[in-house]
Amino acid sequence: MGRKIARLGGRLAIAALLAVVLVGVAYGADRWMHRDRVGRNVTVAGFVVGDGAAEDIGRVLRAEGPGVANMPVTIRTEGLVIETTAAKAGVSIDEAAVEAAAFDVRSGEGLVDEFSTWWESLFDEAEVSLAYELDPEPLRRLVEEHPGRVIRHPEEPSFTGNGGGLQITQPVQGAYLDAADVISSLQAAVAAGPPPYTVDVAPTAIPTTHTQTDLSAALAAADDLASRLIVRINERNGIVGAESVRRWIDSEVIDGALTPVFNDERVQTSIQTLFADYAEPLPEPKFTVDEGELHVDLGVPARTCCAPGVSSILFEAAAANDVGAVELPTVLVEDDGGKARADAFGIKEMISTFTTKHSCCQNRVVNIQRIADLVRGQILEPGETLSINDFIGRRTRANGFVSDGVIQSGHFIDEVGGGISQFATTTFNAAFFAGLDIDEYQSHSIYISRYPWGREATLSFPLPDLEITNVAPYAVMLWPTYTKTSITVEMWSTPYFEVEQTRQTSYKIGRCTRVNTYRERTAPDGTVLEDLVFATYRPGEGLDCNGNPTPDPEG
Repeated sequence: MGRKIARLGGRLAIAALLAVVLVGVAYGADRWMHRDRVGRNVTVAGFVVGDGAAEDIGRVLRAEGPGVANMPVTIRTEGLVIETTAAKAGVSIDEAAVEAAAFDVRSGEGLVDEFSTWWESLFDEAEVSLAYELDPEPLRRLVEEHPGRVIRHPEEPSFTGNGGGLQITQPVQGAYLDAADVISSLQAAVAAGPPPYTVDVAPTAIPTTHTQTDLSAALAAADDLASRLIVRINERNGIVGAESVRRWIDSEVIDGALTPVFNDERVQTSIQTLFADYAEPLPEPKFTVDEGELHVDLGVPARTCCAPGVSSILFEAAAANDVGAVELPTVLVEDDGGKARADAFGIKEMISTFTTKHSCCQNRVVNIQRIADLVRGQILEPGETLSINDFIGRRTRANGFVSDGVIQSGHFIDEVGGGISQFATTTFNAAFFAGLDIDEYQSHSIYISRYPWGREATLSFPLPDLEITNVAPYAVMLWPTYTKTSITVEMWSTPYFEVEQTRQTSYKIGRCTRVNTYRERTAPDGTVLEDLVFATYRPGEGLDCNGNPTPDPEG
């Protein structure tokens, strides 16, 4: 019995040894057969790759690649969210790592561990997870080319006086998304697991070039500039208050430093507005005639405030704390000194002239020449009326007139200003042939042979008066001249009307004679204006139209 048991034990030992040998042979043969292949029962992404080669793993990974490429990747930071895909962010399957893991999953360290792993492969499945990698360059381009990468631009400090006071802009740092920070954050997410990925990245500050300290220093300098200034314009002094100066101030970066400056445009506008009334009055052009030649004196050209460039002048004065008057340059009110304005009068040539004769050296000649001197150079602009009585006033000795003969109630008597009717008649005829309207006039009541028949006028104060109106589009200048025995009145302008006395008629009113003188004025467009002037003459001195004597004013 004992021998049977011993024989049985020996057989079992031999069988066990044989089994071990067979298993070892199987292990060795299997390991040899899988030396370049994946171990048994290995899966990648749910696909069996056991007993497969590297090409089999590659096919699996290529099949998984599109799904991974389209997985969402979200990058979040302050005020900005970038949504993209794994492929565009540079995330992909790490094929080398997955392949190495697939080949290594059934390997062990040491013979025992190797055999144990092989033995397990006969019964258990080993899953190899996908591994991922990040190529930083696509992600860098994605971030750096994104239009919203700069989340907030920095605001440099500044200030302006436009609108009153100083409006101050404080420095504010900007912010942007740094590609390096995004790469680092996504790399950590990729290392931690599979997509989709959402990474939060803090923005990076963009500092301002100039700081709060720079702003404070510039504001202190601006306060020093905002002081009262005294200016001198056209020989007059004016004051610019500190608050007005403050409105001129802006900040500007000069040579890298934040600096207060004057805004040239605001200074120019402000000064011209404040001192608009410091402009010199425009001189009236003075027209004169010398030996038949017209001359124009434009006078001293008027100047006004101010020439460009006052800003720099005033800035220098303010910076130097100059308490004296600052002379500001002026400019001509008219670039041509008034020539265009003088030309606009249209006074270019003589358009009519009339002369009457008189005896020399009488008191009446003094009066004729005196009124001629007073009227000489008087200008009638278009539409303007000249009343001789309004312009000259009552003739008095104080005004240079003397006593001589006048006609009153049909009688010749002496009166201060006597004789100026000859000036009135001469002016009447010059106006007649210049084409002026003769609005108010009265002929002498007794015809005097030195005057044109029916075309003459007398003058007294306050009536009768002589009124003439310029109905042409150009100004008309009266230019009386005289000799010892004549008075001439010239009218100077631009020719407009062609004037012709067309006819003259006369008829009796009782024993008086009424004379009508007809005139035609032809305008440049062919329009013809017809009018007439008249005179009524008594039958003789001291008689009325019925032939009856009139009272003698001198008794």
